[in-house]
Amino acid sequence: MPTGRQLKELGQFLKARRGEVNPIEVGLPAAGVRRTPGLRREEVALLAGVGVSWYTWIEQGRAENVSAEVLAAISRVLNLDDAQRQYVWRLAGLGSSHFASSPAPDAESFKPFVDNWLPNPAYIADRVWNVVVANDAARELLALDGSCGNLLEDFFLNPGTRSRHPDWQQDAATVVARFRAHAANHAADPLLESMVDRLLARSREFAKLWHAQEVQEDSCGIDLLQHPRVGELSLRRTTLDFTPRLGLRLTVFMPVPGTRAERVLPLLTPQRKVTGSAA
Repeated sequence: MPTGRQLKELGQFLKARRGEVNPIEVGLPAAGVRRTPGLRREEVALLAGVGVSWYTWIEQGRAENVSAEVLAAISRVLNLDDAQRQYVWRLAGLGSSHFASSPAPDAESFKPFVDNWLPNPAYIADRVWNVVVANDAARELLALDGSCGNLLEDFFLNPGTRSRHPDWQQDAATVVARFRAHAANHAADPLLESMVDRLLARSREFAKLWHAQEVQEDSCGIDLLQHPRVGELSLRRTTLDFTPRLGLRLTVFMPVPGTRAERVLPLLTPQRKVTGSAA
């Protein structure tokens, strides 16, 4: 059963997407100037074959038992992509992978899994994006030493982390959209909700992006990062579920082929000796 907070998030998300739909694109006539952009609630309800009162309840966060069929119809009208549809399903309690709280993992037991990726940066984070363990290249690349150790809080509140992102404004929107999609997998997690509340209170930039209600696929992407010693790096980020029961995920950065990252990435950990290479 979804919580009140989930239902409120669901309603806010649908309202935001409704405001982005051009009425002409869904077959409605252009009827003069509208006071607000997008579709009206009544129009979404009509096109989705849902009662106006029921759809209004959904947007108001008052509908506790929204069916998959209703969500599918609304998603079609609002032109939601796959990531957005999955997000909606999870908020409605139809597809969450939330697991019961577990003891904190032993970081040392996971260290070989990140060290084996050297010289490529790699780290394991928990469901709240706290870094559990990272190899030396990841610590250098992401300025983890001296940080609070939470990827999202450091991104918005730590100037050292911000300096590693030459396109910080653009990256910020992507990071929040990725985190929102990820958070839906851990519905009603008190640690996650507490962290979001802290960031809403402490970062105006985070609050603006969080209220924009955007979601984005979180498993892979291209990141442009800046290191003071080796310069700009174009890296392909890949994130894999490591152990769903604990909510741990492994993230590895690989150099984008054909970029200078292939040459300079090993310089992040110059003390490491490569053994067993061909003569």
